[in-house]
Amino acid sequence: MEQVQRSPSPASRWRLSTHDLAVAGVFGALAIVLSFTPLGMIPVPNVSGAATSLHLPAIVAGLLAGPVVGALVGLVLAIASWLRFGGTFIVMAGGDPVAGGNLAVAGGHLAVALLAAFLPRILIGVFAYYAYRPLRRWPALAAGVAGLVGTLTNTFGVLGLLLWLGVFPAALLVPIFSLNVPIEIILALVVTIPTVAALRAVTKGQIAAAREYAAQESAPQESPPQ
Repeated sequence: MEQVQRSPSPASRWRLSTHDLAVAGVFGALAIVLSFTPLGMIPVPNVSGAATSLHLPAIVAGLLAGPVVGALVGLVLAIASWLRFGGTFIVMAGGDPVAGGNLAVAGGHLAVALLAAFLPRILIGVFAYYAYRPLRRWPALAAGVAGLVGTLTNTFGVLGLLLWLGVFPAALLVPIFSLNVPIEIILALVVTIPTVAALRAVTKGQIAAAREYAAQESAPQESPPQ
C-alpha cells in the first residue's frame, strides 16, 4: 500500500533526484534503441508502413518518476525520431517527396514538421501520468488508461497537428487509424499493465503516479496557550 507523503511544493516538482535522472537515462536509452532498431516499428499494410512502440518508454517513465521525467524521455524520443525519420515528417508536412523530404525543399513547413515531431512526444509521459492519478486506487485500470492516453497522445497528436495545420490529407487518416491505432493500443496495454505491476512490486508501490499526498496546511498552527 502506498505511503502518504506531504504534497510537494510547486518548485520541488521541477527538481530531479538521482533516482529521477537514472529513470530518465534508462528509459531514454530504451527510446533510442527502439528508434534505431526494428523493435520500434511494427509493419502494417497501409500508407504509414508501420505502427509504433516508440512511445512506450515515455509512458512508463512518466508513471514511474513523474511528468517531468516523462517529458524528458519524450524529448529524447522526439530527437531520436527526428534523426531517423525527419525526412518523413517533412514530406508529411508538405516537403518535396521526390527530394526525399530534404530540408532545403521543406520551405515554410519545416516549423510544422518540427512541431508535429516534438510536441506530442514530449506530452506522452505527462498525459499518461495525469491519466493514472485519478485511478491510482485501481492500479491495473489506471495503468491501462495511462497506456491508452499516452498512445493516443502520440498518434492523434502527430497526425492531428498535421491535419489541423492543413498539411496532411484527411483521406489518409482512416487507413492509418483503422490499423495502427488498435495495434498500438493493444501493445500499450500488454506492456504497460504488467510493467507497472512489476515496478509497483519492486518499489513497494512507490511509483510517482501512485503516491498518496497529504494536503498541506494553508495556515500556520496556533501556538498552545502559555
